[in-house]
Amino acid sequence: MLPTVNGNPSQEWYAMRATYRRELQAQRLLEAAGIRCYIPMLFKEKTAGGRRRRVLVPAVHSLIFVYSSRESLQCFKSRVPYLQYIMGRGASERTAPIVVPDKAMEDFMRVVRTGGETVTYMPVGDRRFLEGMKVRVHGGPLDGVEGVLVKSGKSKDRKLAVSLSGILSVVTASVDPGSVEIIG
Repeated sequence: MLPTVNGNPSQEWYAMRATYRRELQAQRLLEAAGIRCYIPMLFKEKTAGGRRRRVLVPAVHSLIFVYSSRESLQCFKSRVPYLQYIMGRGASERTAPIVVPDKAMEDFMRVVRTGGETVTYMPVGDRRFLEGMKVRVHGGPLDGVEGVLVKSGKSKDRKLAVSLSGILSVVTASVDPGSVEIIG
């Protein structure tokens, strides 16, 4: 089950790294401690013992989003050394843990949940997708989601990209241009 965003001011979404692909192990420990977390997942074809099967795996290895207060997270991190903050430049130009706004995280999770197998993950700044207009979707399962309208490669389809604090972007399947409002 996906975590819900409740807007608790003492809790925030932190972008974190679980070194050496231990994100699922970190997720189990976090959930056992009562701390909500989220790992974007996707299906991949794997062959084992000559048999092909679809397996649910993390979309981006080592990436995990944790919803907690900074104090609780610091206490948890002291017992799990391989869980690390992803750092970015803060307002004071010093490095600080990247905090993802609740609305952006909620939009990101909705796009991943409703996009299914049509979702594409890419690092922010990937040049295959051209910058576009900021839009808000009206109607359908993505109602209220804000992102950037992009065009992928030679396709004339428009897609919705939702980006998280310079860490990762997720791109949906085609979006009906009639269902979007330009917001900036």
